[in-house]
Amino acid sequence: MALSSLQLIARACEVLEQNGYRRVSVPDDWPSASRLFEDPYGIVGVHVYETWRELADEWSRAQSLLVDLISATIARPEPKTWEGYLVLLTGAEVLDDDHQTLVELRYNTNRLRKLVATGQDIETLDDVRNALLPLLPLDVGRPESSRAGLLARLPDLLEEDGIDHRVTETAVDAFIRNESILERLHELRSEP
Repeated sequence: MALSSLQLIARACEVLEQNGYRRVSVPDDWPSASRLFEDPYGIVGVHVYETWRELADEWSRAQSLLVDLISATIARPEPKTWEGYLVLLTGAEVLDDDHQTLVELRYNTNRLRKLVATGQDIETLDDVRNALLPLLPLDVGRPESSRAGLLARLPDLLEEDGIDHRVTETAVDAFIRNESILERLHELRSEP
């Protein structure tokens, strides 16, 4: 059984809020099954549709609403103006003859990046989180508290490909300490 629009919007809100996004009130002309979020780096408009046909027919209006909002509220030189994401969700499945339309929509980066998930992609509430993964912070572990994190393993992994262990370890350490990676690598190169 397909997830309802209410389930989709509730789960999308929950996932984004748990991952550092702040919900922003939407203008009155936005559809009721739409939400707006921002974090320090970007803006996300989430629109949920009952059917695939509704999504296919209405996504351009959702895009226009978000573009207009970004244009009206964010100063042009701010990097956030270039980090707009339109999330389009439906629990309904795509009709067989519409798969090309779905592919074209997913690869359409005109004006905004788009994340599209349909009933074929979303069967459970956990699948909503998977659909939003491109917007979520990377979970690379915490190497300072555990050697099990991805960053801690990176020097060994890259050494297998012939990259000097010390170089990668220096770069990872600088990254973790929020220091200049290039300066640290230059210091390493200057060592006898």
